Amino acid sequence: MKTVPHRLRLAYRGEDFFGWQRQDPDPTVQLALEKAFLKIFRQPIAVAGSGRTDRGVHALGQVASCEIPPLHSPATLAKALNFHLPAGVRVLSIHREKPGFHARFSAKGKSYLYRIANTDPLHPLEIGRAWHVPRPLDLPLLRQAAKILRGRHDFAAFTSNPGYQRKSTIRHIRSIRIVKKKNGILEITFAGDGFLYRMVRNLVGALVKVAQGRLTPTELKKILRSRSRSTAPGTAPAVGLYLLSVKY
Repeated sequence: MKTVPHRLRLAYRGEDFFGWQRQDPDPTVQLALEKAFLKIFRQPIAVAGSGRTDRGVHALGQVASCEIPPLHSPATLAKALNFHLPAGVRVLSIHREKPGFHARFSAKGKSYLYRIANTDPLHPLEIGRAWHVPRPLDLPLLRQAAKILRGRHDFAAFTSNPGYQRKSTIRHIRSIRIVKKKNGILEITFAGDGFLYRMVRNLVGALVKVAQGRLTPTELKKILRSRSRSTAPGTAPAVGLYLLSVKY
């Protein structure tokens, strides 16, 4: 039977899964989707994601794609999938695409949100939703450091080993937006043409060090130019990271 590419937009809670990528027998988002498709179509359906998210990382706009027979309308299919999916993941929308569409290889850019609870104490409803940093952060210093990271750079110092060969560690960050909410939540939004493995979390770890006065903007520049991960600060925890959207 003829198949048609479908694009799925998803949201999920990171703490419910061992990340995106299938790794039996651990529960992952990819595995949950493929199990739901199997129940609907009675045959295996391979689902591809726009990229991996680690265990604990949330998604507000992850995108997946698959080739399936056009037996159901997108709205009907979304309802059927959500019926079979665990509560921690939901299909927000489905669209039929042109031949050749692929969630990962057709993507032209991504946006990530990182949330920091710069409060003391931590509000209980923010547990698992934000990185708790009770020490005051210097916002002007934070914004100064963010300017250093904008643009096209080699971000080798801010990526971890993904376990596979990469063509390049050069990426273009179009914008870094920083907003401090009245409730003490600091939101940092990154938009770029693509991001390396754990790049956003590594960048946030460095930005927080600068905002705490434990790293200077000049030192941050040197780390960026060094292209060495060993020179950079530690990685921010997964709980504060959200895949916001994927651009096509």
